[in-house]
Amino acid sequence: MAALLLTVAVVGTPARAQELVRVSRVVDADTYEVLSQSRRERVRLLGVDAPERSQPFGPAATDSVRVLLSAAGGLVELTRVGTDRYGRRTLGAVRVRLAPTQQLGTLDSVLVARGWAWAYAPGRQRVRWVQEQQRAQAGGLGLWRCGVGAAVPPWLWREFKQEIKRRYRVDCPR
Repeated sequence: MAALLLTVAVVGTPARAQELVRVSRVVDADTYEVLSQSRRERVRLLGVDAPERSQPFGPAATDSVRVLLSAAGGLVELTRVGTDRYGRRTLGAVRVRLAPTQQLGTLDSVLVARGWAWAYAPGRQRVRWVQEQQRAQAGGLGLWRCGVGAAVPPWLWREFKQEIKRRYRVDCPR
């Protein structure tokens, strides 16, 4: 674990302190409960928005994160950036060791590249991971397997009434 933190220190000078934490629960693809210094906290990834659990592709996106974190032993590197507008979740960047190379990768970019999240940065002119999203869309990966028009962005899904959500509830065939 010391090598993990040393690698980060050598590769770049972080603006904020990183901490090694254990993910105890994957709430959905972009929200996790972590154990940090014997306390639990909820962390929301920055830079992406993934399908909600109740949304088409939400369970598959969540499961993809569980598999990725399981392969890493549940340990991730967390960089806290702030809290959400409700003050309930820590906003942060998460890096995880990726099998089989064991290189550190940012979880938000991995989710977008594998097609399980949208590149997202509300209020910012430049959104990271746009090229990764375009490649995933072109390749029909993850939630893009039925085409770009078939995927409902989570920021719209959260605004839908239950009747509208029922219409979109069916995943496309493989």
